[in-house]
Amino acid sequence: SAETVINEDGVDLDFRVESDTITHALFVDGATGNTTVGGTLGVTGVVTANAGVVVDNITIDGTTIALSSGDLTLDVAGDIILDAGGQNIILKDDGTEFGQIYQSSNHLHLYSSINNADLKIQGNNGGATVTAIELDMSDAGSAYFNHDVNLPDNGKLQLGASQDLQIY
Repeated sequence: SAETVINEDGVDLDFRVESDTITHALFVDGATGNTTVGGTLGVTGVVTANAGVVVDNITIDGTTIALSSGDLTLDVAGDIILDAGGQNIILKDDGTEFGQIYQSSNHLHLYSSINNADLKIQGNNGGATVTAIELDMSDAGSAYFNHDVNLPDNGKLQLGASQDLQIY
């Protein structure tokens, strides 16, 4: 059944759709403009929500997607593409920047934002975390290798700005 209520000034409109098993499957409150749907809402056009959207504990508002608790998982059938027109992908922990990934002059840059914070390349070796390479920012980027440095045949190690020492 359907019920329509119009108040005496003709402004307020309430619309209800009811069945024997579902009460208020659709309710539009003319006084507040709020709509309640008691089932699945299928929309074939664009949904516009200028005040934000809340789904479970995820809020999408303007330029922010906020999760009130837990982890956020992006699970897609294809690739995950980050396309930053400003060229920087900024990494933060609780609002504090700790690093960036960006491009400049067609080069990919990995930047540690914290003063004297090292860059580390780590991996899993038999269940243990191993730091393969560490770049020490407090020492002008000195590189520390956890193990051997192997060069291919005919490769050479060049030391000094003018290649003062070369090892073949």
